[in-house]
Amino acid sequence: MQQEIISAGIDIGTTTSQVIFSRLTLEDHSYTAVPDVKIAKKEILYKSPIHFTPLRADGSIDEQALSCLLADEYRRAQLTREEVTTGAVIITGESSRKQNARLAVKNLSALAGDFVVATAGPDLESVLAGYGAGAAAYSKRISKPVANFDIGGGTTNVAVFSNGELQDAFALDIGGRLVRLTPNHRVSYVSERIRPLVSEMGLTIREGEAAELADLRALADRFADICCRLCLGKPLTPVEEALFINHGKRPQPLPAVMFSGGVAECIYGNQPETLGWQQVLAYGDIGPLVGAAFRRRFRSEPAVTLLEAEERIRATVIGAGSHAIHLSGSTVLMHDDWAPLKNIPVIRLDHPERPRTIVSEYRMKRAIYPKNQQVAIAFSGPGRSDYTALKQLAHSLVAATAGERGLLLVVLEQDLAKALGLLMKRQAGGRRIICLDRIRALPGDYIDVGHSVAGTVPVIVKTLIFKS
Repeated sequence: MQQEIISAGIDIGTTTSQVIFSRLTLEDHSYTAVPDVKIAKKEILYKSPIHFTPLRADGSIDEQALSCLLADEYRRAQLTREEVTTGAVIITGESSRKQNARLAVKNLSALAGDFVVATAGPDLESVLAGYGAGAAAYSKRISKPVANFDIGGGTTNVAVFSNGELQDAFALDIGGRLVRLTPNHRVSYVSERIRPLVSEMGLTIREGEAAELADLRALADRFADICCRLCLGKPLTPVEEALFINHGKRPQPLPAVMFSGGVAECIYGNQPETLGWQQVLAYGDIGPLVGAAFRRRFRSEPAVTLLEAEERIRATVIGAGSHAIHLSGSTVLMHDDWAPLKNIPVIRLDHPERPRTIVSEYRMKRAIYPKNQQVAIAFSGPGRSDYTALKQLAHSLVAATAGERGLLLVVLEQDLAKALGLLMKRQAGGRRIICLDRIRALPGDYIDVGHSVAGTVPVIVKTLIFKS
């Protein structure tokens, strides 16, 4: 049996904001009483124009202008709030650092519908863009890691995939709008984050002064060279290292890359190799120069394969949420006083049958999310279902999450939730624990957990469209 729903995706970025509406065709493939609903077809109904993100004079997000923008796009798409079943509001790049970012995205979600809401930090934004650009899917087809560089106005967000699985995520203060220009070639803005690099290079890029095209081109070339050396595993200078946001990359070469984000339109586009002032000033920033620099640097590097991204500027927004309802088994560890839980991001463990690796794997993936963010741990099962294996798994899960204040929320596919939950409870020293089974949740999913009904627990798994 098929069902059609409408999904919305809303992306509020450093430079631009955009909205997409899609029609999803859901099919029920279940052969038992437990639903197995999957997305059978995805059709984009409406793509908004690319809007400049509205900001106030102090640089904060103009919430009222954003709300008006969204309302206008609903009207242009000829859709009402009630017709849109699900979706995602994502706030990214430097916009996510604004003081009122969380309030803005909360208000947008309330206006648009009951969506998956994520104020994306730099690592999570990397993952979302990587899935949207097609890097995860492409990594399944070749025998080497694939990195997606999502280059926007304020940041470059990088996600690395191998065989479809996330291997690393990091971000740098590299972007096309970190230097802004007036129509008469003067510098109107230089980001504090790149001023040490500008100084180290001896460039005369100062606010209020006339810009030298050679200096702007040199800065763009340095951005591209930094990212290329990251792919080759070559060292960076201390000033270059300071461009990393929160943490650096894992020590591995990146032999295949693709690019998304607004600057990617300039990398893959048909621009001339050497840009004059007319092309440079097209957007009032150095984005065209940055794109041209990345194109030259990566096309001339034989050790790195340049791939074509499936999506560029729309890579992040193209994956609004869809959902499928699942019912957990009847033998679970559940406490209805702690429900309902909504929009909980999933951390998927790749090798739960290896208890000794769980702590390091979980903490690496946990770092993508804010410390106070409630998460759910998902995996297929422990492999072996004997008492010793379950006890080792329970110990590792409790150890991996030690010091966290939220629930220890675990969902697994094997029908072992009650036994595993009780073992965790014995070792967790009074921590709140929910353990559910017969639930399949993948990296990038969000889940909702409802109150128990007739001895079972309803769980909604919300899958990001671009990676389902």
